[in-house]
Amino acid sequence: MFIKPFKIKSNILVTGSEKKRLRQRVMAQFNRPDEETGTAPSPLAELFGNRAKVCTVKLITYHEEPVTVYTSDKRPIFFELNGKLLPTVYTLWSCPDLVPAFTTHATVLPKLANGADLMIPGVVKKGTNLASWGRHQKDDVVAVNLTSNRAAVGVGLLAHSSSDLYMCGGHGVCVRMMHVFGDKLWGMEPSVCQQVPLHGSVVSVPTESDFPPLGSEKSKPVEEAVKQVTKSLENAALTAQEEESTSDGDASDEEPQEPEEAEKPPNPDDLIKGALLNALKLHGKKIALPLLTSTFYPQYVQPEIPDGIEMKKSSYKKVGTFFKRMAEEGLLEIKEEKKGIEKVTALNLEHPAVLSFYPYKAQKASADGQDAPGGPASSGASNPLLLTQMTAMYAVSERTAKLFGCFNVALGKTLDQTQVRNYMRDYVGRNKLINPSTKLVTLDDTLRDICGCPPAPEEPEVLVGLADLTETVLNCMTSTFEMRSQKGAVTKGGKRAIIHLTTATRSGNKKVTLISNLADYGINVNDFAKAVKLGAAASTTMTEVPGSKGEQLMVQGNHIKFVFELLTTTYQVPKACITGLEFAKEQKKKKKK
Repeated sequence: MFIKPFKIKSNILVTGSEKKRLRQRVMAQFNRPDEETGTAPSPLAELFGNRAKVCTVKLITYHEEPVTVYTSDKRPIFFELNGKLLPTVYTLWSCPDLVPAFTTHATVLPKLANGADLMIPGVVKKGTNLASWGRHQKDDVVAVNLTSNRAAVGVGLLAHSSSDLYMCGGHGVCVRMMHVFGDKLWGMEPSVCQQVPLHGSVVSVPTESDFPPLGSEKSKPVEEAVKQVTKSLENAALTAQEEESTSDGDASDEEPQEPEEAEKPPNPDDLIKGALLNALKLHGKKIALPLLTSTFYPQYVQPEIPDGIEMKKSSYKKVGTFFKRMAEEGLLEIKEEKKGIEKVTALNLEHPAVLSFYPYKAQKASADGQDAPGGPASSGASNPLLLTQMTAMYAVSERTAKLFGCFNVALGKTLDQTQVRNYMRDYVGRNKLINPSTKLVTLDDTLRDICGCPPAPEEPEVLVGLADLTETVLNCMTSTFEMRSQKGAVTKGGKRAIIHLTTATRSGNKKVTLISNLADYGINVNDFAKAVKLGAAASTTMTEVPGSKGEQLMVQGNHIKFVFELLTTTYQVPKACITGLEFAKEQKKKKKK
């Protein structure tokens, strides 16, 4: 319903009495008791709190259907369809149990985002009987989540009742999708957009790697495990009578097993020193000396330090103490010219610590909160000025936490496939796991745990290709999706797209500015039109160009120069990719008095 753009007719702030009636209507429809005074409000009631600004938005969809959307602090929370309220994904993320949920595979989400309905073969159920379909009626409001994440990714209406779904024979439509993560309703207000939070997996779906052919090397550990379980069951049956005869006091005499020691967090001293070694390895030959320590540290060392690590949390406490320690170890030489003013005069690039260090590329997180799963969409992941597209992401799971902990990637942090591949290359190269003769990766203890291989004493050496190893790591991570901005221009026929700026004359000898090919750079045309309308104080309209697929933005008046500066500064479009600056209005020269 909201896959294509819609038109907003009105946006009105509701009064206190209207907000109260809307809250009572929501509580009544979803069978939620209204909280009494003095009790803590539920997450659903907080959406209609005293400080929340609830608005009623009247809009017309692409298919000319009128829909009413209710927003709380600019974020859509419910929309009304044929007299029935349907929650948005934002509401279901704060109230997961508001409506029943149907589970599907992660690969189905891109199909739903393109406008498809959820079909019966794509539903993952727990059981095959009638009870597995629940007790639902036709047109009931339901949510759709993924096997890898309980958080809802869509909302819709049931196409059939539970009994009819059971009798369909596994064919037909199950849920008629009305709202999906990533559609225009989700991005209605770009400043409050939120990615899908991680609420844990619903069911673990086996992959092809879980079923190796019998007799292969991968299946041997499984066959041995089955034999051990069979023997243990036989031994348990034989000793069952002996265990019954033992007294309860004997069990109390047994000493409890000591819990395994938790892994220690990384030492800040080692991370800061590693940042210096990384800077020397990557930029050592390019650094112009002598250089003030107050300049050397922020320019070369600080960018290589992982996020969350500060000098004051280490044993050095101060930058001057850190450089003195490094000078004592022979990594560099410092000289004090005046009291409190020190310079780095020499770097020892032949130091054993520098020669044995494997460099890495530091990847800084954005400042808008991209680290937190489910946080607001940051400028690096989703720029509200640009069009977004759905990107497959992988969250660090408990099984892979030790591997990515070496790069200070926390549990639950989402990475794309390219980032995972780069981390795997860095890990394999840093630990020198490449076999020089076969060019395969030798699995260490961390990679053995991920791949499910036995410890080193039982199986001396396991060689795996880097591509297969990366695929195994991806399968062990939690799959999810994010909406990310399109970066770079779309190439057509091997040529880079060009934004054309021209002027034309309309009725009444009025000048207008025409802008074309904005969508080729992923620019959100509606937001761009708003920026031009506010900045140039001119009206804007969209017009269709004969013989062209895209639309043209028309601005009243000659605003070539303003549009050019807006594209090059705010949207970072290269100047060489914009034509038509010669049509800009010439400024009148001031007469000399």
